Amino acid sequence: MPDRNPSQRPPADERDWKTQRAVVALLLFAHPMPLTQERLAEEIGDPDAVERALSELEMVGLAWRDLRGVMPTMAARHVEWLELP
Repeated sequence: MPDRNPSQRPPADERDWKTQRAVVALLLFAHPMPLTQERLAEEIGDPDAVERALSELEMVGLAWRDLRGVMPTMAARHVEWLELP
């Protein structure tokens, strides 16, 4: 049975990590304005990778989508405030 605990399930490969970092960075930069998924795909250049990244980021609580677009969660903003290297 597959492990369903997202804290123990890494993304499929390093490209997913890079896309997730890029998505979070864009969301934090644009905050408080939401970005559309289409805009993120334009910036990153790979709509499928953006969809995978957003699905993963939503699952772990770092992004959320609604009718206005995509926003970073308070958890993502808190990590930014910590100014980790």
